[in-house]
Amino acid sequence: MDPGAGVASKHTLDVRGVYVLQGLIDLHVHVFSGVSHYGIDVDPTCLARGVTTVLDAGSSGALTFPGFRKFIIDVSQTRLYALLNISAMGMVSGSETIPSLGELEDLRYSNVETAVRMIEANRDRILGVKVRLSNFLAADGKNELQALLRAREAAEAVRLPLMVHSPLSSIPTERILDELRPGDILTHCVHGHGAGGIMSDDLKVLPAVRKKVEQGLRLDVGHGRGSFTFRVARAALEQGVVPGTISSDLHTYNLHGPVFDLVTTMDKFLHIGMELYEVVRRVTSTPAEVLDMPEEIGTLKPGAYADIVVLEMQEGEFDLTDTFGVTETGHYHLEPRYIFRGGRQVGVLPRPESSGDYFQPPEIPEPIKP
Repeated sequence: MDPGAGVASKHTLDVRGVYVLQGLIDLHVHVFSGVSHYGIDVDPTCLARGVTTVLDAGSSGALTFPGFRKFIIDVSQTRLYALLNISAMGMVSGSETIPSLGELEDLRYSNVETAVRMIEANRDRILGVKVRLSNFLAADGKNELQALLRAREAAEAVRLPLMVHSPLSSIPTERILDELRPGDILTHCVHGHGAGGIMSDDLKVLPAVRKKVEQGLRLDVGHGRGSFTFRVARAALEQGVVPGTISSDLHTYNLHGPVFDLVTTMDKFLHIGMELYEVVRRVTSTPAEVLDMPEEIGTLKPGAYADIVVLEMQEGEFDLTDTFGVTETGHYHLEPRYIFRGGRQVGVLPRPESSGDYFQPPEIPEPIKP
């Protein structure tokens, strides 16, 4: 709002000693609740923790996006956009924790024309293409390269970015990078699994990665259940190849740890030495640019959506755990105090409780007998 608009306030909040920021943007979540086994309820897990805009990273594909839009996007308070999975089924099966077929097991599901048609019909909500390149999702790796090429083709056909997940890929990182263009996104960039990573075994940034970043490739954190390690994140910062966006990859298997929410992921970057303003930029203005919405979200300029989060910087001792099970003691925690989405105040919920040993595969319930 223009400060000179002359509008009188109805309510006054005490925000002395806290940070008044743009609503946070999480560029990588999975919120297709009830269909994808990764899916969580977006409003209580994202919006109620200060995240007013999210990008679902490929939970739905061309066959499942209509349901995602009707039953999740259109009825959620959170501002919600999506990347379309190149697999038409999306992420309804396939995980290192669940013995099932990956979405790239059968390439007949990865149909470029079908994906393009769905994107063209939903350009207001689908903002790019997603492909997950891991050997266990793609017939022991045999289908990975073809899936990447099809995702590349679809993204170019609709002139939108491609996001690539590469941990444990059978394709060398350099070959994956060959298919990425300026504006594309390599997520899970500090995962630490070796294969599909941005670093050599001795924690040196690969020259091909550095070159691509200089040309406009975007590196995204995508913390998740297996994709953030302190040692790799520190090495990246020390070598000047810093993720441009900090995202949570929040889903069923990390909601109760080690991720919990986006602000806890922000805490981890504060802990390893990133300045607060750099952390904030990576969850506000930069992801807004990625979504091609720099004047609408991620900013407090007049004319932008009235998405606001008030964060309190708490000091103390806080356990911070990476995805290799390494726990370090942080001294700062950002906690939401007030949240506004589109000018309306929404309630703050506490951080999800820890499930304890969240590195053990979750228990799968027995089928219901007729």
